[in-house]
Amino acid sequence: MKDVFDMSGVERAAALLVALGPRVASEIMKHLDEESIEKLTQEIAKIDRLSPHEREELIGEFMIDLRKEKQRLRGGEGTAREILVRTFGTDKADLILSKFSNVDVDKEFASLNEIEDEVLISFLKDEHPQTMAVALSFLAPEKSAAVMKSLKPETTKEVAIRLARMDRVMPDAVAGIVRTIKKKYQEYRKKNQGLSAGGLDTLIDILRHLPGEDERNIVKDLDIALPAISLQIRDRMYAFENVVNLTNNEIRILIDEIRDDHLLAKALKGAGDDVRFKFLRNMSQNRATDILMDMDAMGAVRLFEIEDCRRRIVSIMRSLNDNGVIDLRGGETFVK
Repeated sequence: MKDVFDMSGVERAAALLVALGPRVASEIMKHLDEESIEKLTQEIAKIDRLSPHEREELIGEFMIDLRKEKQRLRGGEGTAREILVRTFGTDKADLILSKFSNVDVDKEFASLNEIEDEVLISFLKDEHPQTMAVALSFLAPEKSAAVMKSLKPETTKEVAIRLARMDRVMPDAVAGIVRTIKKKYQEYRKKNQGLSAGGLDTLIDILRHLPGEDERNIVKDLDIALPAISLQIRDRMYAFENVVNLTNNEIRILIDEIRDDHLLAKALKGAGDDVRFKFLRNMSQNRATDILMDMDAMGAVRLFEIEDCRRRIVSIMRSLNDNGVIDLRGGETFVK
């Protein structure tokens, strides 16, 4: 038999399969195309026998090559082409790459990260868990977390298991999911178009001057008729900073409903002095001190974590407002 270093790639691969034995070799060949199997079979047939020394040399050389590859692993289209060319040759590699050359998965999913959480959730909640898992694996972590929190416990478990087991996903399958979600979003936008920015501003101003009960009823009607518009109205009328409009009694009710000082501490990171003061002056001195110490102890916090905490508090604020317990549009503010 030739020396390992004098062999061609196919000859070395065939010799390695012989060295590994029939059981391992058969498992490897299950994953090869017919042409590769044919070439390897021809070379294997030419090999009479391998001495123990030759077997050790082949496997040793393979392990050395493997370690070298691990040290210089890289991705990208160039790497994909190099692997395909080495495996199938230039013509077939070009044919395979042509199928995926226009699929930029990260770029496609980047546009989906701009869709409002509630809207994206409505698109994904009825999909198969595998489809949800694939989508969540490419979306921004904060966006994926918002979707996961909205799912039923049993669905969340199923999606989490599929995410944990996920290895590789074909680009065309991913692109298909993106296209489906984009199509739903386009249809959704067409259905919910009808108010210009100016009209929306006018509507919000009108709502702010209506009695609280009338405002809540109109917004609830919009939830059904124009959910996208309703979402924009809620986002603009009910922001975290609206707490400064609450009375001292209302802010205390809100604090009692939050029931999580760490959540409040994180939400107050980077908030304006008026917002911090509104919360802290309406709780006991010891509790306020603990929250301030917690804020200092947590150090730098990622912006999306702060925004998530604020969204959770705003959700509580909206619920209290919708039930008439507080009025986010503005009441008397008492400052000592």
